[in-house]
Amino acid sequence: MGQRDKPVLCLTFDNMGAAHDVFLGKASVPDMNSPAITVGFPNILRLLATYDLHATFFVEGWSALHYGDVIESILRGGHHIGLHGWIHEEFLDLPERTARQYVNDGLQVMKLRGIRPAGFRAPGGRIGPYGRQIEAEQGFSFDSSRQDTSVPTEVPLEIEWYAGDGLKRLPNGLIWFPWQWFMIDMIHYEYASNGLRDPDDLAAYWSKVIRNIARTNGLVTIINHAHVTGVDPKRVAALEKVLELALELGFDILPCEQAMHRTEHLT
Repeated sequence: MGQRDKPVLCLTFDNMGAAHDVFLGKASVPDMNSPAITVGFPNILRLLATYDLHATFFVEGWSALHYGDVIESILRGGHHIGLHGWIHEEFLDLPERTARQYVNDGLQVMKLRGIRPAGFRAPGGRIGPYGRQIEAEQGFSFDSSRQDTSVPTEVPLEIEWYAGDGLKRLPNGLIWFPWQWFMIDMIHYEYASNGLRDPDDLAAYWSKVIRNIARTNGLVTIINHAHVTGVDPKRVAALEKVLELALELGFDILPCEQAMHRTEHLT
């Protein structure tokens, strides 16, 4: 791994289209006219192109199968694609055989699209007991999931203590790429009871984090969603403020795979 002499912001986006609704039994086919597809992804990709930035998009295998045009637009933008399960299932709770099936099927669809994902992020963020061994066997380079058993219902509003995350090489050879729940748009806008619902408030909160990371040349991962941030102009503008600040402070804003090579060391 290379020496990191600048702070790093790992820019990531999760989910695509109706995959989670399929898992929940609310849908069986893709909705090509959903706001996430027609508005959210174009807005996100346009924002990234404006600043010549690249990100990792974690996409479900089912979504890669059905939303080929969106996949192509992501790839044309020079972005990376990671695997995000099959139908945005609760990966944490899957039996081992089902987990293997979903990862394998997702990879096969990606292969048909000409993609070999380097990384995996479990749908829902939580990896479960079998995931990392399956990832290693399938040849992934990194995992960007957590082993929490629940999603926090509150976020810390005072975050001066947070100076970024370190990467870790796991015994099976995978690089673990951590992140924090309070750096996810959905947690603030929709989930946490004390989440920052106003986009300007979230931009200010994340800006504090960015300034903290800049002081130590640390690494931070941000997770957004096209159906949460991308569909709302005020939320897109809030994300843009954070990215502008990071650029002003000298951050490298990178996809996960590139960000891995900017770390000083692995613990």
